[in-house]
Amino acid sequence: MSTHNDNNSDICYTWRSQLRAAEHYYAQSIAEGAAIGGLSGAGIGAVAAAISGGDIGIAALIGGLSGAVAGGIGGYYNAKQKDMADEQALAASVRNDIVASNGEIDRTSVAFAKLRDCRFAAADRIKSEFKAGHVPRDKAIKQLNELKIQFDEDIKIAQELGMKMGGRLTDFQNANNQILAKDPSARAVLDAEKISMIQNQPIVGLEEVEPTPTKKQSKKHKKTVQPPTPTVVKKPINKTQTPTPSIAAKPAAAVEVAHVTESNQIKQKAFVDQVDKAKAQAKVAFSLEGTVSSVSPETMLCGL
Repeated sequence: MSTHNDNNSDICYTWRSQLRAAEHYYAQSIAEGAAIGGLSGAGIGAVAAAISGGDIGIAALIGGLSGAVAGGIGGYYNAKQKDMADEQALAASVRNDIVASNGEIDRTSVAFAKLRDCRFAAADRIKSEFKAGHVPRDKAIKQLNELKIQFDEDIKIAQELGMKMGGRLTDFQNANNQILAKDPSARAVLDAEKISMIQNQPIVGLEEVEPTPTKKQSKKHKKTVQPPTPTVVKKPINKTQTPTPSIAAKPAAAVEVAHVTESNQIKQKAFVDQVDKAKAQAKVAFSLEGTVSSVSPETMLCGL
């Protein structure tokens, strides 16, 4: 859990609370693999130090850190695999976890957008009061600085969440690779989908240019030259030809895992970009002379 402090008197307390609610989800979903890996890594480090005569405490700490990294990457899939021997059930369970993560990113993105808009709106009100002569300059600057301190804290919370989203994404990508490795047919379906997308992209041709009339052509008899109508040649249908098999209407669980994993990556990047943009906007939003237009981010709903 984050160590950030909240203030009930904060005018944007509601939205900050909603943003921080995501910390509960990520604290529960990230810890398992890293904790398992950390314990094993610490044990290995201590044994190595005892053999070599080194400092057991330091070696255990280093081993624990390396184990946490390894556990964080593979711990999620390993834990899932222990609970489910059936590959289809395993893939379906991983898919459900990723879908839940996608929904959490959407909710977190909306909460941060509301919090950002609340801070910027408060700053605009202070500027309006100053321009109307209701608030002296030094007081307006002080109020804006206080808002900026609060928003800097908001940004830190959001950045921490973005890193945790990235950690979950690494887990999901690893699980996706493991699942696809055991299902070659799913990989073939995904490759076919990519080829189909490339083939179905519209081809934009060059526009026909009307020939420039020569000097011999009089204005009276000048005619607009129309480009010839292209002849469409239809390929004869061979009744004995076996139709090309189409992609199944209901994709396999492994294919669905790949789809939602890709959407998770898109959503995570969109959230990080959203936070970075808000951080850049803050440079002028809390300046007495600065103005910024708040535009709510697009909420990525693919894969849900």
